[in-house]
Amino acid sequence: MDNSDHLKCMMTVMIKIILITSMLLLTACITIETRIAAPTDITSKTCRALYEEVDIAIDNAGVRDYGASQVQGFPYLRTTRLLASFRHELNDDLPHWKAWVGHMADLDAQARADELRNLPFIIIGRQKDAVLDQLNSCRDLLIMVDLMKPGTALRTQLRNVIHIPDDYVTWWQILGLYPITAPFVATEISAWHSRTHDTFATPLAALPVTGELVRWVPMSGTSANAALAGKLLDRQAISEILQRSLDPLGMPLPTNVELDQLFDTFAPLWEIDVVDENDRIGRIHWENGPVVDTDHSTVYRKISHTRFDNQVLLQLNYIVWFPARSGNDIYAGQLDGINWRVTLGPDGEPWLYDTIHNCGCYHQFFLSHQLRLRKDLPSTYFESPLLPQPAPEQQPVVLRIAHHTHFIQRIYHDNAPDSQASAIRTDLPMLWEDYNELRSLPYDGGYRSVFGLHGLIAGTERSERFLLWPMGVRSPGAMRQWGRHATAFVGRRHFDDAFLIESLFERTP
Repeated sequence: MDNSDHLKCMMTVMIKIILITSMLLLTACITIETRIAAPTDITSKTCRALYEEVDIAIDNAGVRDYGASQVQGFPYLRTTRLLASFRHELNDDLPHWKAWVGHMADLDAQARADELRNLPFIIIGRQKDAVLDQLNSCRDLLIMVDLMKPGTALRTQLRNVIHIPDDYVTWWQILGLYPITAPFVATEISAWHSRTHDTFATPLAALPVTGELVRWVPMSGTSANAALAGKLLDRQAISEILQRSLDPLGMPLPTNVELDQLFDTFAPLWEIDVVDENDRIGRIHWENGPVVDTDHSTVYRKISHTRFDNQVLLQLNYIVWFPARSGNDIYAGQLDGINWRVTLGPDGEPWLYDTIHNCGCYHQFFLSHQLRLRKDLPSTYFESPLLPQPAPEQQPVVLRIAHHTHFIQRIYHDNAPDSQASAIRTDLPMLWEDYNELRSLPYDGGYRSVFGLHGLIAGTERSERFLLWPMGVRSPGAMRQWGRHATAFVGRRHFDDAFLIESLFERTP
């Protein structure tokens, strides 16, 4: 064979390789397209198969959202502790049942949208949108087929399986000899309670200021085009909003414009002793991990609900983030933050304020005259609620926050008699952001959730976890997603427990 024939032979072989490779690639693309494509004739069987395919992709990619819990056997629903609390109270009355299922369907729709957007696969652009549309259509179909007929076995099954496991790891407690180790932890918690009471007993003017007092003032979140733009609501207007927005389950669900006004009305002022950048409020973005940008001060907002006295009460959550809790102690680490929560009574008054750090730690309650501590609380293996001071009766509420630890040291009304301590300060504006934005942040090449497995934020682990693991809390001190906050080391308590307030407090006679 001469060189010419050899060259022709080589070219022929290369052409065949290219053709075979192209066919393989084309087949792979067709396989991917077929896998995510919507069945032209949607049936309950094809819909369940689609949900299964998508769940496998989500779990394999590690982009599962843990804010609301999946419901076993009902992949088109997700639930919360609040919604799960209704499971054995509903009869077959269609409006109540439809509202209950509708809330769980909405939770799944939101979570699916974030999970699909966070997928790093070839399923991008129109394909992702198409899959989401398919899932939404399938959800409507499966709800109608499975759950809209009174007396069906699947309704009974849903009531029985809908349950939120707590965020404690029981086998850790067993291995850590919880009955023996818990009393030692309780002693340390009691000591912290005593120190906190001492701090709150200190006159405001005598609270130490190591750096500079800086006050962050939320800008109005109200739409500029709304009729009541920028106006704060009085108690009567708030009560009217709460009463007319009740759904069939009794849950207050104000409109977006009304929520803007409510959040504006009860927005706290964040007064912080700033020593370094780690004491400054910022906005989270993704840069090889979650990073707090202190040039864009932001308060994240979220609504929640609680049950009390056979009523469902609206709660307003105001959440801020700091770059870190600095230092070399066991509590130091990347990211820190505070969740300030306002629980509104049906009369339009705040019945209760409470707060945690975004790890679920340092839970404190500030009671209005409407509530008092229950007298029948357990005395053993129970973490008593911390009540540092009564709640102020006027708005706005100022939160005085220490540097470094970011502990709240006082809450007070701006015109309180001793508020002159805050006269020398710097005021800074802060923007509003929806807390759900943290579930899917843009970054180079796609989107990422701040929250990972079990709702934890990777990289925010604290050394205290090596001491406190026998209490059963996953990664104590680490920042975590709303809905995954265990708030007690002794006993079991969750920030989003539907009956949290009712279990600790009662109405004042």
